[in-house]
Amino acid sequence: MENTKIYSNIRWLELKVLVGCEFSGTVRDCFIAMGHDAISCDLLPTEARGPHIQGDVLDVLYDDSWDLAILHPPCTYLASSGLHWNRKIPGRAEKTEEALAFIAQMWRAPVNKMCIENPVGCINTRLDFMPKPQYVQPYNYGEDASKKTGLWLRGLAPLTPTETIEPRYVDGKPRWGNQGDTGYDKFGGGQGKERSVTFFGIAAAMADQWGS
Repeated sequence: MENTKIYSNIRWLELKVLVGCEFSGTVRDCFIAMGHDAISCDLLPTEARGPHIQGDVLDVLYDDSWDLAILHPPCTYLASSGLHWNRKIPGRAEKTEEALAFIAQMWRAPVNKMCIENPVGCINTRLDFMPKPQYVQPYNYGEDASKKTGLWLRGLAPLTPTETIEPRYVDGKPRWGNQGDTGYDKFGGGQGKERSVTFFGIAAAMADQWGS
């Protein structure tokens, strides 16, 4: 649970933080850098050396010792960009139902401070017991990229933008570094693993604003 640390005249609480469905270590390491006891958990091994549990996050999340949980469930069957395939690919709609049930189990865990992160999709329309999300863009957190992402928050203040990166303009339309001139996402297609990594600027804002 929370432990108080005092350095000179600065006093803050050390939090026990679970970063679920994260293999990159990006959010975990930002909280560790702030002096917190943070650990990541994912079915995949971590790609960055540090505290990590390889396994099902639900097996870990229901331990009532977490002060804060930041969760990044897979968006493959939840994001708006792919839902049209549910009518065309047999069994895909059932995968969406399973993904929604996974989100519901996460949200019902006994953790007072929680963030569930996911791109724009069906969470907000299907799980009416969850609050309306805060939508953030990486270009408001020092990143030259556009990716509208929802944060479903419990016991946490909305993230405050830290640094706005201005776009380039193509035929009067804004484009950021991860976008081609026509607006397509350069990291689309088969690079889903890269797309799932949290932008560092957003991770740093989470650690700075929710961990202090």
